[in-house]
Amino acid sequence: MSRLCIFLRFLALVALFVLPATASAAELKIAVVDFQAALNQVEEGTTAMARLEGMREEKMKVIDGRRQALASMQTELRNQSALLSEQARTAKEEAFIKAQAEFQQLAQQSEQDLQSTYMSIMDGLISKLRDEASAIGRERGYTLILEKSNVVYSSSLDDLTTDLVTRYNQKHPAR
Repeated sequence: MSRLCIFLRFLALVALFVLPATASAAELKIAVVDFQAALNQVEEGTTAMARLEGMREEKMKVIDGRRQALASMQTELRNQSALLSEQARTAKEEAFIKAQAEFQQLAQQSEQDLQSTYMSIMDGLISKLRDEASAIGRERGYTLILEKSNVVYSSSLDDLTTDLVTRYNQKHPAR
């Protein structure tokens, strides 16, 4: 989302300097869209977030199972440490250290997988939302559409968020 915010801020700054030179104030027609709200409201977004939550829960089950196995290994090692030969204790310690490293790797990989999936989904949704917002702008004759969170003050700008969500849901039904 930060790339989108940076791009939109840049676009707003360019528009502030370029538009006055190319159009009079009477010709400017500016609107805003709250893309974050739109992402949270479109059906495809809520469906995607539910799928991500399901993935996260599955991964957490696997991680919790490994965490319990690791705790059992540690308890067993602690309880049997005095009874084991030096060679057997060393082998169990090495197995525990290996299992601990594998657990950390699993946890990191799971987090990376979830982040990657989230970014992929969000990039696709944002792209389609931007396309729809652009289409609305063209159809309604807007000179500029800004991200609502980047607008510090406005006496009166049209907010197209609700229209964008409605249009998006019609064109892109949730799967």
